[in-house]
Amino acid sequence: MAEFGFLSIVPAILALFLAFTTQHVVLALGVAVMTGMMIITGGNFIDASQMMLVDGPFAQLAKSSNAQIVIVITIISGFIYLVEQSGGMKAFSNMATRYVSNPVKAQLATWCTGIAIFFTDSGNSLILGPMFSPIFEKLKLSREKLAYIIDSTSSPVCVLIPIISWGVYSQGLIENAFENMGQPVDGFTTFIQVIPYQLYALLALASVPIYAVMGKDWGPMAVAEQKARQQLQEKTNTDVEKSAQSELQKSPAISLIMVPLSILLGCIITLFTYNYYQYGGISGPVIRSTLGTSYLIASVSTIAFYGIKNVMSYSQAFNTFVVGMQRIMQIIIILLLAWTLGDICKELGTGSYISRIMSDRLPVFVLPALIFIIGGFISIATGSSWGTFAILIPIVVPIASALGADPLICIGAALSGGMLGDHTSPISDTTILSSMSTGCDHVSHVRTQFPYAILTAVTASIGFMIAEFTRNPWTIFAALVLQIFFIFVMTRRSSSVSTKSIQV
Repeated sequence: MAEFGFLSIVPAILALFLAFTTQHVVLALGVAVMTGMMIITGGNFIDASQMMLVDGPFAQLAKSSNAQIVIVITIISGFIYLVEQSGGMKAFSNMATRYVSNPVKAQLATWCTGIAIFFTDSGNSLILGPMFSPIFEKLKLSREKLAYIIDSTSSPVCVLIPIISWGVYSQGLIENAFENMGQPVDGFTTFIQVIPYQLYALLALASVPIYAVMGKDWGPMAVAEQKARQQLQEKTNTDVEKSAQSELQKSPAISLIMVPLSILLGCIITLFTYNYYQYGGISGPVIRSTLGTSYLIASVSTIAFYGIKNVMSYSQAFNTFVVGMQRIMQIIIILLLAWTLGDICKELGTGSYISRIMSDRLPVFVLPALIFIIGGFISIATGSSWGTFAILIPIVVPIASALGADPLICIGAALSGGMLGDHTSPISDTTILSSMSTGCDHVSHVRTQFPYAILTAVTASIGFMIAEFTRNPWTIFAALVLQIFFIFVMTRRSSSVSTKSIQV
């Protein structure tokens, strides 16, 4: 292999820099890929251009595993959009609002429902906001708190689930990164092993019930909650109750979501069981084919079911499914470019070069925390968690392996970095949708959620260092204890400041 020296890290640096400065992941990855090909071809633009067409993103589809992943996430996207448009998820949320009578129950009900709607992050926001807004208003809870809870149960839930598009997407990046090192792994199995190290997502989810049960807040969120309790409501409680009851009466049938999900889960369980006993195990290709087949059967069955129930015509249902598949196009482009960048980094020897210059200069246990922080900056700038995954995972896996760090922990750090920006970036889609669906001022949502997200980020950073030092998947429990301690300190400090202000 030719030695490229400093040039071997130029594409990776470009991808990071352009993602942060331009806020366009496709542009950042595209320029990085083309630059890498220019380096490989010795600066020959014509050869690099031909290489882009022959060995670039299009060539990635020639790999059977990559083609499987693209097909699976496309079908999943169509199925999710179909169920969303039917009103089925709204019906599920309506059902969950019937037993809410106090602030703690309201917050926990929103949290639980958000976790239950784990198939889609955007659907989570758009469904929960309108359903729980009247209840939060009735109980004099702030819209900022509702937006925070919804935002904390959208992407952080999705990124932990291996059988939806988020999981399949991440598995594709992971498999490709290890394959480029000559260490092929099963993406599904590796993803499961990474889950305990997705510290930010796990801590963000766990923080919601902690705040709810404690009944205390701090920072701008405490101010928003106090204003919500003190200000006069635009509607009387009776009006709000009638509004909530009206929403429940207009609720679509719960069967619109339960039947499709039952068919889907039934297919997944049946096919997994069959393949396990037929082949004595479940490999990556089998998992992907099982998910693709299950989602396809569920989609066809759902189209037929909605047609029979007159929810939409057969033609409308099919067109909705197709539109849902088309919505994933940008993600597919990002994925293809990320795979190509991974191949280029392998050709250039990026991981080996970085390991040589960083050897004995950086304690290994700091690496995951550094990856998490870098990922956070990228995702905050771009507002894209998926784009952050695509940029980081192909780079950090070989670096972690070369430096002797645990690649699983570093992957968890990369995924967590994407989640940090998903919460704190004002241009993140889930942040915007959480504000919009709850009727909360967007700036106010970002301002009140930001301190909570940063506190979780600090805990996660410490957790990543502990995880790398101990190589123990149970680190999440130590991080959770630390998070509870930090929340206790901040809420107590906030209460102390409020008391002093009142006395003055």
